[in-house]
Amino acid sequence: MSSDMIINYHFHKFTRKDLMTLDPDVLGGVLRERIHHNIEVPLYPVLRAWPERVLRNFGNQAQFVFDVWRERGLPEDTPDIDWAKRYLTIAANIRSGEKPEVDAPLPEPFTDAEMKVVHKLIYERRSIRDWIDKPVPDEMIEQILEAGNMAPIGCNLGHLRFVVLKDKAEKKMIWGDIRTADAGVVIVICHDTRVAEAVGQAEAVSQNPGFDAAAAGDHMLLMAHALGLGGVWLSELKKTEHTKDTGEKFKRLYGLPEHFEVDLHVAIGWTAIGSIKSARPALQDLVIQK
Repeated sequence: MSSDMIINYHFHKFTRKDLMTLDPDVLGGVLRERIHHNIEVPLYPVLRAWPERVLRNFGNQAQFVFDVWRERGLPEDTPDIDWAKRYLTIAANIRSGEKPEVDAPLPEPFTDAEMKVVHKLIYERRSIRDWIDKPVPDEMIEQILEAGNMAPIGCNLGHLRFVVLKDKAEKKMIWGDIRTADAGVVIVICHDTRVAEAVGQAEAVSQNPGFDAAAAGDHMLLMAHALGLGGVWLSELKKTEHTKDTGEKFKRLYGLPEHFEVDLHVAIGWTAIGSIKSARPALQDLVIQK
């Protein structure tokens, strides 16, 4: 792989020297983004219409970033790097003219029994704002966090960060229109702004980090409901003419780095009292058709 290759983004360029000095968290985001856009996105159309000519540059940029990752001695045994290496092997086969076999299953319809569980989860989940004073076990918190980690995320940047607050004094750092200190746990969802900036998302699609945080919060609340817990998603953290910048205040109080941005938080605990699930407008009133 050429050592003078340049990685071009919308607003940034990275040489090998640049990549060698990037913070590992940022370099990891660059690597995952290059695997996504330089291999994953173009791969499946290539496989469906296999070309007669050899694609000698296929995945080169992703390989270039990974070579720097390896040269720096950064970890290669994490799930995201295993995923990256799988795609890099496929790309290497394509560059050699070999059509790879991708061993990945197609989606299959759920069984009736599985669909009952899906419906139970989606249609019975509700926002809970009152909890009893009972801690949430660590193993449940881990399952909730893992659910958030598995939510959809733009370009697989891996830039979300989760702050788990259990102590009542710590939970009071987060402002809301309900008493989150009464919850068993408050999970603050942030993102590392350096990653989106490095790959040009901050300028091109600045809304994406907030979408990623929202998807993670939704997954967390679904898992909490499945575990028999009750939770609510809260987001009044940014400064407007009506609200204060409580996200920045929390960053200072908790000692988070300046390059973190607080997006939202979820309060989760053992439900104190059953609540009536909110109903939505009729679906036919929401679908716009011409």
